[in-house]
Amino acid sequence: MSKPSVTPDQITAKLNQPGPTLRSQPTDRLPAPTREQAMSLTLDQLRPYDRNPRTHHNPKFDEIKASIKAVGLKQKLTVTQRPGDDRYMISDGGNTRLTILNELYQETGDQSFYHQDCHFIPWQGEINVLAGHLAENDNRGQLSWIERARGIFEAKRMIEEDAGETISQRELTKRLRVLGYTINHGHVSRMLYTIEHFLPTLPLSLDAGMGRPQIEKLISYRQFCDECWTRCADYWIEHADDLGEGEHWANNVVDGDFALAWHEEMAQLDHEGQTEFRWNIVEDRLKGMLNEHTGLHFNPIDMAWKNWFTVRKYARAATDEERADIWTTVDSELERLRHPQERHLYPPKPDTSPGGSSSGKSSAPSSLPSTAKTSRSGSEPTGDDDELDPNDLTFGDGQSDLDPAPEPSPARGVPDAGGVGESVAMKQMRAQLEQLEQRNAELEAQTQRTPVAPQGGSFDDDWNDNAGGLLDTDGLLQEHRLQPTRSAEEQATIAADLTLSPHHETEGHRQLRHWQAKEHGEEAIDFEAAALKSVPLQDGGRVAPITDLWHVPTWRRNAQDLRMQIGEVVQVLASWAGVEASGSSEVIRLNARDGIGYELGPLEGAPSRRAQLVWQLLAGLEGNIDPVMPSDISLLGELVGSHGDDTEVRLPDGLFVRVFWLTRLIRVLRDVLNAEGDS
Repeated sequence: MSKPSVTPDQITAKLNQPGPTLRSQPTDRLPAPTREQAMSLTLDQLRPYDRNPRTHHNPKFDEIKASIKAVGLKQKLTVTQRPGDDRYMISDGGNTRLTILNELYQETGDQSFYHQDCHFIPWQGEINVLAGHLAENDNRGQLSWIERARGIFEAKRMIEEDAGETISQRELTKRLRVLGYTINHGHVSRMLYTIEHFLPTLPLSLDAGMGRPQIEKLISYRQFCDECWTRCADYWIEHADDLGEGEHWANNVVDGDFALAWHEEMAQLDHEGQTEFRWNIVEDRLKGMLNEHTGLHFNPIDMAWKNWFTVRKYARAATDEERADIWTTVDSELERLRHPQERHLYPPKPDTSPGGSSSGKSSAPSSLPSTAKTSRSGSEPTGDDDELDPNDLTFGDGQSDLDPAPEPSPARGVPDAGGVGESVAMKQMRAQLEQLEQRNAELEAQTQRTPVAPQGGSFDDDWNDNAGGLLDTDGLLQEHRLQPTRSAEEQATIAADLTLSPHHETEGHRQLRHWQAKEHGEEAIDFEAAALKSVPLQDGGRVAPITDLWHVPTWRRNAQDLRMQIGEVVQVLASWAGVEASGSSEVIRLNARDGIGYELGPLEGAPSRRAQLVWQLLAGLEGNIDPVMPSDISLLGELVGSHGDDTEVRLPDGLFVRVFWLTRLIRVLRDVLNAEGDS
């Protein structure tokens, strides 16, 4: 029996039958390898690490690019792959090299830059990749302090998230070492302290590259202030039942927030491009902060400051007694705030209350100093030359207000007006005290009246004739001739005319200014006292308040500080014009390191007339105007308001004042820079 033959049609039908059903999901790519191996990848398959701790441009970027362009990439890129990602990611450093390869391929089209041999390592976790990048960049010394601190903080967050619990700094150091990143425990502590306390307050200075020595010093400054604040709070809590006259300071410290006070004070010292502080200014500002919030006088704060840092410097050699003495002056000052000491005059005034008895504040001492003489009714003096003659007690007018022959004192032991028998010397001293007090009251009354400038006549003629009014007709110096005075109402009117908006200065800040001026051999200028004597004009505000249009204190006459003051004024003008002015702005960039304190970029889009005029004004002061914008002198007229119909571009009085102050600061800055160049 023969086999049945299969026709071609039957074969075709068999081939066209559907195959078995696919039970698994189709895939469009292969899974990531499970072990380390070499791979050849293209630039399209690679992506940079998106959590790279380094945020600044690599300073050696151009040098690395030139090397890769000349000889190619000598060190393979280490890559890994996140679960679910279709591209490979840089691991253990290499973002800069990947960026350079992309640039070179776009510039040259060379396939050698497009195809790269890479070393693949299996995915182990986000913390492993972060630790690899930290180790790679840190070993090359390419990370700033704040970049390392951000990386450590992020690593701690990841480890705690995986562990489900909070870990100590020492445990964090151990786990990072296991991951291949070795770091000192002390550095970890300071970095986390920086993130918590300094980054919100000083972001510009930290991003500019402020280093470890500056951070360590700033940490010690904050720790002292924190301890001082805490000691004051503990003192007031301990004496809560008897606050005395210190209730205000007790509430201020106990209910106050030290972290907020620190932030508000130090945020004013944060500037673009600043990598080092002027520590004398920082120290003064922090002492002023403690004075303002705790009520402590500057001297006790300064003594505690010196003792604290001395003990800190010689910590191992410091004795327990030296440690206990750190806060002695602060404790005494707190006691004084709670129970202020009463002021006593010597000799005390007699008690004039009914009954004639003296007690408490007005009680006279029962005995005189050893140098005083006995009364005439007592024993005879040892010598005629030593006896006090009332006729010898004279004052500025050459006259004696004491009776040349005082009344004889009552018999010894008989009470008089003072409550006990008084010697002639005591009575004479008491009379002299009363006359001095009366004379002092007269002088104070005279100083409270403001002299009026002479009216009429030429200033030069008056000066040549009588030396500006200081000489009388006989050519003698007129020391006691009173000048015409203004009443209190007139003075108040003048002060109101010179005040655009009030600037309320705290007493602590005013004391600090006076102390700084005294340290530099100057006299501090207060608006109220300087009116009609300086070039005063008062205009308060949140930024750059004005109290004098000319005087720049000596301790602020340095290039960096002047640029900071200029930047404050520029910020106010830019805010009015609707333009951003900051350390990161593309239009008006504040810069405390170079130039006159700011740099200008082009105005994008369709800027307002205000923005154009203010920008051109700042450009004119900088010496680099934009020819497309208004460039003639008329722009100043529009800002001043001397011509033009658009009142919206007329500077308000407060900003007009600050334009004068801005020009003054720039002129002083130029003088300082010229002096530095000559030296």
